[in-house]
Amino acid sequence: MIKQIKKKKKWLSPTGIESSKRCQRCFWLRYNKKLYQPEGIVSRLANRFDTILKKYFDLYRPLGELPPMIEGMVEGKLLHPFQETYFYHHDEDYGYMGKLDETLISDKKKYTPLDFKTSSSDPNTKPLIPAYQSQMDSYAFLLEKNNRPTTGLGHLLFFFPSEAKDLHNRFPMQITLKTIKTNPQSAYNEFLGAIKILEEKIPDSSANCPFCNWRVEIAKHTT
Repeated sequence: MIKQIKKKKKWLSPTGIESSKRCQRCFWLRYNKKLYQPEGIVSRLANRFDTILKKYFDLYRPLGELPPMIEGMVEGKLLHPFQETYFYHHDEDYGYMGKLDETLISDKKKYTPLDFKTSSSDPNTKPLIPAYQSQMDSYAFLLEKNNRPTTGLGHLLFFFPSEAKDLHNRFPMQITLKTIKTNPQSAYNEFLGAIKILEEKIPDSSANCPFCNWRVEIAKHTT
């Protein structure tokens, strides 16, 4: 008897699907061939902020209280116990997963995703980038698929370094909350579109993809 090898499920993520909008070829190679774009030089400061903020929020979670930095700005309380990772099993070949920074639950047992963002410029002076909308739509979709009905809203909590004359004593941070409407169906449509890309033959490179363009230029000078 020939033993059948079970096909390994591909787990797509909000970040992975967002990369398909920049270059479908690189996206296809990432999930079908495990060939990733080089990471390059990346600041880990945002990761450090996330770690500190999550520990800060965890202090208030068992108390049933909102952290003072967002008290009066949002409705509900912190989800307790907190669940970070959510999965959606689409079929035998594909699934969707995402990690939430925080989740609020209302008195009516509805859920609102909340995400921490660090910003190098004042978030009040610029529009939200489309990727943030897609991200919050994805989180709402995952919550809904895990039997956690959502409020139809998502919160983005921005942290922006402020100026001060006494930086030797403190480093002030401007805290800004942005609330947007979420559309789980939009996230599902993007998920299906991403699967379609992966199921077809390898796509052409994006004209603006620096990685694909670099490869083309290297080939010109080495052949």
